[in-house]
Parts: sequence; C-alpha cells; structure tokens
Amino acid sequence: MGSEDLTVGKALKFARHDFLNELQLMLLYMDLGKMPDARRTLLEATERMRHLSMLERLRLPKTEMWLSTFEWRHTAFSKKLHSDIIAGNRNANDEAVADYLEQLIVIVEAAVDPMDEYFIRIEVHATEKQWMIQLRVEGALSETIELPQTDGGFEVSGVLKNKEWTFTVSGR
Repeated sequence: MGSEDLTVGKALKFARHDFLNELQLMLLYMDLGKMPDARRTLLEATERMRHLSMLERLRLPKTEMWLSTFEWRHTAFSKKLHSDIIAGNRNANDEAVADYLEQLIVIVEAAVDPMDEYFIRIEVHATEKQWMIQLRVEGALSETIELPQTDGGFEVSGVLKNKEWTFTVSGR
C-alpha cells in the first residue's frame, strides 16, 4: 500500500488490529499459565508505544506519520523503532523529509528479494538543535543503491557494511 492510499480510517483500523493481536497474545500466555511470557509481552508492547509516542517531540508531523505507519505500508520489512528525542525547533522541510524517506524505502524495496526476510531498525535521535533518522536494513540487498537527491534542508548518507545498509537523514 502506498502512502497516498493510507487514510486516517485505515490507519486506525490497522492500529486497532495490532493492539487486539497483542492483547490476545497476552491473554493466551495468561490462559496457559505463562505469566512471565505475558508480562514480557506487555512490557514489550508498552515500550513500543513509548517510542512511537516520543515521535511527537520531533516536531515534524508528516515525518512522524511516515514513521508511525511504516509497517502498514511497507510489509516487506519487519520493523523495530527506537526513539530518543528532545523537543526543539526544526529547520528542515517536514514534507520534504517524509517524501525523501518514502522515495528511499521504495528504492530499497526494489532491491529486495520477495522470498527473503528483511529487518529494518529505525533509530530517531534529536536534541534541541539537531535531529537524525537512521534506517538500518538487514538482509540480502543489492551492492549499490542510488540515493535520491534532496533539497529540503537536510543531509543524507548511505553505507553498506557487513550486508547491512545504513541510511542516515539528518538536519537542524
């Protein structure tokens, strides 16, 4: 599903579905008497929600939306998000950042084998003056990927090391 196809209603539907799946998994563990597994599942779910809610501090709402809905639109990847954000004013063009991330992931998707598994770790860090979004893609990818051009007041880089692509988008 492309980002232009994701409506608020669809996003809420996906969020409800994911939430109910997590609750059902916790209930299953409880019914089986596996309280440590139920507790671990609950703690993992709350930690994921904490990292998602912290994205608001980035103060780039379109980018926040792109990061929050990534796994519903780009199903070729399993995703883990980590965020450590201090609120601040951002000089980057928010729409340009979100569009760039979408262009980048479409290029990466074109380089993946649909029969393989891919994992993407998304790290979002920000201080009051700087921010950085790093995408680390693990899996069999092409040796070369042409990064899209940017003119939205932010910098980008891409590095291939040990069969892992790392893309970094950063700005002030």
